Amino acid sequence: MGDKSCEVILISGFLGSGKTTFLRRLLSWPGQLAGTVVLVNEFGQIGIDGEMLEGYDTPVLELANGCICCTLQGDLMRSLDGIVSQLQPKRLLVEATGVADTRDILKTFRLPKYRQVFCPIKVVAIVDADYWEARECFGPLFYNQIKEADLVLLNKIDLLGPDKVGLYLDEINKVVPNAAVVPTYHCNVDPGMVWGLAGSLERAPVLPFVADLEIRDVFPALEHARHEHEHGHAHKQVGFVHFSFEAARPFLEECLQQWFQTIPPELYRIKGHVLFPHRRMFVNHVGGKTEWATALGPGTTKLAFVGWQVDPELVVSQLEACLEEPAARP
Repeated sequence: MGDKSCEVILISGFLGSGKTTFLRRLLSWPGQLAGTVVLVNEFGQIGIDGEMLEGYDTPVLELANGCICCTLQGDLMRSLDGIVSQLQPKRLLVEATGVADTRDILKTFRLPKYRQVFCPIKVVAIVDADYWEARECFGPLFYNQIKEADLVLLNKIDLLGPDKVGLYLDEINKVVPNAAVVPTYHCNVDPGMVWGLAGSLERAPVLPFVADLEIRDVFPALEHARHEHEHGHAHKQVGFVHFSFEAARPFLEECLQQWFQTIPPELYRIKGHVLFPHRRMFVNHVGGKTEWATALGPGTTKLAFVGWQVDPELVVSQLEACLEEPAARP
């Protein structure tokens, strides 16, 4: 890249916080994306987020089946080397997996070989407002994802009452006093808040909450065993599992909808595309809440799962039982 450096915006946040939604907003803002490259890290075996980011002019590269803060660190370095030599970007947007430790990713970018190449490095952490109250259940990983942030988005504030929004903003600001803390709905934030980040110690203070939204009851946050160990790679130590499911045959819709009603809280992240007999849908399930949307274009079923001490074989067998029977041969 010669004398030119590449700005890095690292997007962190726990599972289902809204990282991909935020990234799509970044890619939709006009006039800011010349020379931009996107690097997406999937914890599962199949790339769901990469498919969701199709249709933009910005190149999207994927690192799947691992976490760039540990098992894929070598792949991350090789990807960075290739991005620099082949694409020579002005800006790199990195979406980390939901169980990545931001500190360890930053260690890679701060290696001597990259210090002059990738700078400044700006960190945007997205916090699911519905999870903040139960943050102690998730152990140090949850905190590590926001402590390095220049900008924290308290997302999904429509799930909170106005009094809790103000309380949570204050609590987050005490954890990261040097970061800007902004309440958001569907990660809708002024692009100037991102492009204008200093990426240094000169950071903005907490912003006041101003919104007029329909407030809904707060869904009880996921409960699971608290991780007491102070190591960052929580997904290795407390039983995080990830797996995928793919099928060309469509699902019986009633059967699958009933299955979603029985999902245990330990299986708290399901994301991907679902093929029914006459339509294809996108499903996003986080912590007991399931959202469906019409998928664009044809395709098969591709689902990625993340859970805690879940039996993947049992889940797969239950899903297979909801598939249409193969067509009989004439």
